[in-house]
Amino acid sequence: MGIADRFSGPSLEIVLTATNAAAQAWYGYDQGVISGILIGSDFISTFPQTKNSDIQGITASCFSLGNLGGCLIAAIFGDRLGRKNTLRVGAAISAIGAILQFSATTFPQFIVGRVINGFGNGMTSSTCGIFQAESCRGSRRGKLSVIVVLHNVVFYCLASWLTLGCSFATNGLQWRLPLALQLVPALALVTLLQFVPESPRWLIMQDRVDESQEALRRYLGKDLAIDDPVVLLELRSIQESYKIEQESAITFKEVILSRDRSAHLKRLLLGCGGQFMQQFGGINALNYYFPIILTENLGLSELLARILTGCNATSYMISSGLCFWMIENFGRRSLMLSGLGLQCLAYVMVAISVAMLTTAPTQWGAVAITFLFFYYAAFGCTWGMVPWVYQAEVNSLTMRTRGAAAATATNWLFGFVCTQFTPTGIRNIGFRFYIIFAAFNLLFVPVVYFLYPETANRTLEDLDDYFDKDSGHKTIIPISDKIARSTSRPQEAIDAERRRITAADRKGSDMKDPVYVEHLEDTASNHST
Repeated sequence: MGIADRFSGPSLEIVLTATNAAAQAWYGYDQGVISGILIGSDFISTFPQTKNSDIQGITASCFSLGNLGGCLIAAIFGDRLGRKNTLRVGAAISAIGAILQFSATTFPQFIVGRVINGFGNGMTSSTCGIFQAESCRGSRRGKLSVIVVLHNVVFYCLASWLTLGCSFATNGLQWRLPLALQLVPALALVTLLQFVPESPRWLIMQDRVDESQEALRRYLGKDLAIDDPVVLLELRSIQESYKIEQESAITFKEVILSRDRSAHLKRLLLGCGGQFMQQFGGINALNYYFPIILTENLGLSELLARILTGCNATSYMISSGLCFWMIENFGRRSLMLSGLGLQCLAYVMVAISVAMLTTAPTQWGAVAITFLFFYYAAFGCTWGMVPWVYQAEVNSLTMRTRGAAAATATNWLFGFVCTQFTPTGIRNIGFRFYIIFAAFNLLFVPVVYFLYPETANRTLEDLDDYFDKDSGHKTIIPISDKIARSTSRPQEAIDAERRRITAADRKGSDMKDPVYVEHLEDTASNHST
């Protein structure tokens, strides 16, 4: 066997997670870098137009616009390219954008570089979560997906301290070196991709059953036989679930009109809604401008602002790491609901503190900083992780690429909106700016409670059964629906998996003569058979 083929079971999980973590790291690194260089003396001297709050906003937010375009490309071509090739193309495009940025001598070149960089990052950030979710064992999916998303925060932290260190330089090294180091995650991603097999579920979609079986053999355990019962049962379950999806396949127009049994539109909107709520929970209003808030709202010196930004990023990273343990034990719903309450409290206290600064600047400034740190700690172990995991889980196999791309595009679109208006909001409406996000966090609580079912400790095929029209689960979750709220795998999911495997056994390994047909759409008459 070649070196790549030697990885299986836990060792392959490590390589897979490191691969997708490298893809996710780029987003966090950009946030940490841009927040640090926007207040850098050499950067402002090179691009003096960034002193204007509107130009400052577009300098940060154009990266999000590029990401939006990359997500759309991933949605259109992702299923054709495959998970690995989409990541490779995205990394190459991002590398070109990084080179344009750190070598920039004119402001237009810098902006073009950020847009191109974002374009590639949009492709990788919308694909790495899918690749991780489709390749992991169900019992490990949540924790390993958290590790992937956690690298977003780890690299935000590293970038914050790096820009602090580089700020002591007196020349272009102050901002060019941090931007040049964006190439490291891209190189790591391309290198690690050669050691992992393609997503087993994507291979099933391409009718490459033998390759899917080999990939499952490597992903499901160490040195399993190709005909091991664990491998065969998982393969049959995936095949049957995909077969049902094919038999009920309808056009994208009919999905949008909600004329299908699989609730594709509802599932897509749940993924998009999670990312919308993450952005309007207020994170990017802080991530890109944390040093500016400290210097302009709270009156701190540039050096102290940089130091506190690094300390906050470290606290943020530690709290995000806690989600590794919390996400399966407490479930996605509990983390989202508790996060909204804590974030609302943090923003209310920051608004009060900023409003009272004129009476006692030192004391109220300390309170504001404390609750800014508190916000990051609450966000890190809840909304910082969960929406990225949820969007990769909730969509069906045939809609997973488009659903994840749509959700990630929503993140970038509304990230652009928040990033663009933040500098102007900070300077023009003062403490009221923070009340806006406190109100949004409070409004999102009933949305999550009544619309978002639990996905912890389910296989991806379990979720297909949950959203099936005949499952009895309603769009608005009743308070009495314990299955939708349970963090344990429900018995109905276990029973459904047994039925899928039994049906696959009846049909035979070639899957040509369907005996068991459930979930079949009669799209002409819009009735079910």
